[in-house]
Amino acid sequence: MPHLELVRVAEVKPERKLVLVQGVPGLGLVGKIAVQYLIDNASPRLVARIFSDYLPLPDGSAGVSVSDGDVVPPAYYLYYLSQPSAEVDFLLLTSDVQPIPWGQYSVGELVLDYAQELGVEELLTFGGYVPGSPDVEGVFAASNDDSLWEKLEAAGVMRLQGGFVTGAAGLLVGLGHLRGIPSACVLSTTEGQRPDPRASKRLILLLEKLYGLNVDLSGLDELIKEEESVRSLLEEKARQALERRREWEERKEGEEGLPYHL
Repeated sequence: MPHLELVRVAEVKPERKLVLVQGVPGLGLVGKIAVQYLIDNASPRLVARIFSDYLPLPDGSAGVSVSDGDVVPPAYYLYYLSQPSAEVDFLLLTSDVQPIPWGQYSVGELVLDYAQELGVEELLTFGGYVPGSPDVEGVFAASNDDSLWEKLEAAGVMRLQGGFVTGAAGLLVGLGHLRGIPSACVLSTTEGQRPDPRASKRLILLLEKLYGLNVDLSGLDELIKEEESVRSLLEEKARQALERRREWEERKEGEEGLPYHL
């Protein structure tokens, strides 16, 4: 039998509307970076962990990670965030991994069981979206809830026009909709090849527009500068490599055209 266990760390009783926000690894680590930044900088309280053999190590194998001698099994982590300045409270969900495909439903249902027990009234899953053109930039979403769509579009979110949203970002929204929870998959555009804190920042700013969340983004801005420096360095190395290739090809063509005499 599969192992699936929710361990309560702290009891909470939200007195305001509660919104579940999920960010787990995906394209550009966009959702993961956004939610992890909130956890690291907005002082939420850890309230629960989910352990399961459906949650592998990041490389897909079974086992545990080790931190300073401590054993750390793969897990889903749920944090409770309440800010006086915000209009709602948040249940933040993150992990270093996603469930294996055949465990997505079981893990998602357990998340929603716990979320509804706390009184979650709205659900957003965060992720990255690689558009068909590099000129397309912004935040896109998919939802079946008209009232939620009104808020999203008022905040500048655009509608996804087709395709699929795979993994936890898509499935949890589908399961939430079946339970009658207003839900949306919210994706920020990214190239998808490297961690993209700039795309993550758009999602945090969206929470500010939707719910009045207030968090210092200076640390995220530093991450953006670091990522841009790495990007510039990689682009310059690629340019130099291409230039060297062209020079080699030109020399080779010139040598092949030289006359030789014995």
